[in-house]
Amino acid sequence: MDEGKPAQQAQSYELATLPIPTDQPINGIATHSGNLDGHVDRQAEATPVNKRLEGLPLLQEQVTSDCPTVTLNVVLDRTTAVENDDAHKAGVQKSVKFNDNVEYFGAQDTYSDPDDEAVHLRRVIASSIVGNTLEWYDFLIYTFLGGVITKLFFPKNNVYAEMIAFYGVFAAGFATRPLGALVFGIISDRYSRKTALMLSIIIMSIPTALVGCLPTYRQAGLAAPLLLVLIRVLQGFAVGGEFTSTMVFLVEHAPAHSRGLHGSWAFASVMVGVIVGSLVAMVFNLALSEQALMSWGWRVPFLLSIVGSGVGVYIRRHLRDPVAEEDDLHHHGGSSRRGPLRRVASGILEVVLLDFMNALGFYLVVIFLPLYMQNFVHLSRGAALSIHTVNMVLYLCLIPLGGWLSDKYGRMRIILVPALLMGATAYPLWCLFKTGDVFAAWFAQAALVVLMATFTGALPATFVALFPAEYRCTGLSIGHNISMAAFGGTAPMMATGLLQGTKDIASPSALLTISAALTAAGALLLRRWKIR
Repeated sequence: MDEGKPAQQAQSYELATLPIPTDQPINGIATHSGNLDGHVDRQAEATPVNKRLEGLPLLQEQVTSDCPTVTLNVVLDRTTAVENDDAHKAGVQKSVKFNDNVEYFGAQDTYSDPDDEAVHLRRVIASSIVGNTLEWYDFLIYTFLGGVITKLFFPKNNVYAEMIAFYGVFAAGFATRPLGALVFGIISDRYSRKTALMLSIIIMSIPTALVGCLPTYRQAGLAAPLLLVLIRVLQGFAVGGEFTSTMVFLVEHAPAHSRGLHGSWAFASVMVGVIVGSLVAMVFNLALSEQALMSWGWRVPFLLSIVGSGVGVYIRRHLRDPVAEEDDLHHHGGSSRRGPLRRVASGILEVVLLDFMNALGFYLVVIFLPLYMQNFVHLSRGAALSIHTVNMVLYLCLIPLGGWLSDKYGRMRIILVPALLMGATAYPLWCLFKTGDVFAAWFAQAALVVLMATFTGALPATFVALFPAEYRCTGLSIGHNISMAAFGGTAPMMATGLLQGTKDIASPSALLTISAALTAAGALLLRRWKIR
C-alpha cells in the first residue's frame, strides 16, 4: 500500500441466487482472486466453482470492519438434499470468504435460532426420558412383582421350577423384539423417528394394563400363564422399536462434541423406569398386607400404565424429527470404505459383539438380583428391594458420566476398561452374596453397577456411528434386539440353571466373565471403524 493513499475500506457483497448443477458439487477449497472495486477478477484456468462465480451481478454493498466476504444463496437440487424435505425448497446459504482466495466453508442455517435449538434439544431429552421411562416401567414391573407373580400364575413346585417358569415368561417378551425392531426401524428410517416412538408407546401400554385384568392360576388354570405369555410377546414387540429409536433420536439431535453425553440419556431413562418400577413395587409391598397385595394390590401398578402412556404421547407429539442429512464425519473420525449394505451387516455384528456385556450384565444385575437375593441370599423382600432401589439410583447417576467420559477420552476406552475390570472382578464380587450380609450384598451389587453404568453410557453414540443415516434405525434395532433376545432375555434362566447345576450361588458370575471378554474384543475392533 502506498503511504499517500488512504486505507481502502473493507466491503461485503451479496451475490444473486446461484443454482448449482448436481453434476458439479462444490468441494474442497477453490482459489480465486477478489478485489474491492465491485467486480471479481477472472482466471483462465478457474475451477468449476470459480466459473460459477464469474459475471455475477452485485445486489448490495455495505461497509464492514471485517475482511471482504461474499454470501452465496445456493439452491440445492433434490438429489443434493437426500433426506431434508425442505432443503430443495428454501435453499441453503453458503458463506465464502474473500482474502487472497475463495474458501468454501460448508452449509450454514441462517434461519435457525440457537436459543430455539437449545430449547428443542431440552425437549427432546425430556420427551425421550419420559417416554422410555414409561415403556421400561411397563416392561419391567413384571419382574419387580416377581415374588407375587410366581405364586399367583404358576403351580407350586420347587423354587427352581417356579423361577424357571417365571423367567421363561419373561424371556417370551424377547422373542418378538427383533420383529418389533425391524418393523419400527423401517418406520423410523422411511417415514419418521417420531412416528415410530409414538406408536411404540401406545402399543406397549395396552397389554401392560391388561395384565392387571388377568385371572390367576387358581381362577383360570393353565389359561392364566398362557395369557401372560401372550401379553409379554406383545410388550416385547413394542419395546423392540422404542429403545433403539430413542437412542438414534437423541444422538442425531445432539451437537457433535457431546453425542456421548446426550446419547447416554437413552440408557439413563431405562434406569429411571427401573427405579420407578422398583419404588412402586417396594411401596406396595410395604404399604399393603400380604393378603391385600395378593388379592388386588398387585393389579394396580399394571393399570397405571394407561395414565403414563397418555403423558408420553402428549409430550412426543410436539417434537420435530432431526435433520437426517448428515456427513458421517460427524459420527466418525474418518469415512468408511464399506458399501452401505455391507456396512449395515458389519454394523449389526459389531453391535451384537459390543452388546454381550450389556445384555447379560443388565439382566443379571438389574433384573435377576432382586429375586436372587430373596431366594438364595435369604434376605427379606423389603431388604432386597431396598438394596436394589438404592443401587439403581447409583446406576442412573453414573450413566451420563460414562457418556461424558466417552466424549472426552473416546468411545473405545470407556467401553474397554470396564469390560476388562468386569472380567477380572465378577466372581470375587459375586462371592460376597454368600455371606448373607445386607451390607455385603449392597456392596457387591453396587460395584457391579459402577462397571455396568460407565460402560453403557458410551454405547448409544458408538452404536449410532456404526450405521449410515438411511439404515440407522433398522440396522441398530436389529443388532441390539438380536443380542437382547438371545442373551439378555435368557440370562436369568441361564443363571438359574447354573445355580441348580453347580449348587454354587456365585456361579452366575461366569456369565458376566464370558460376556465381558467378548465385549472387550468388540471394543478393540472399533479401531477398524475409525470411531473416536
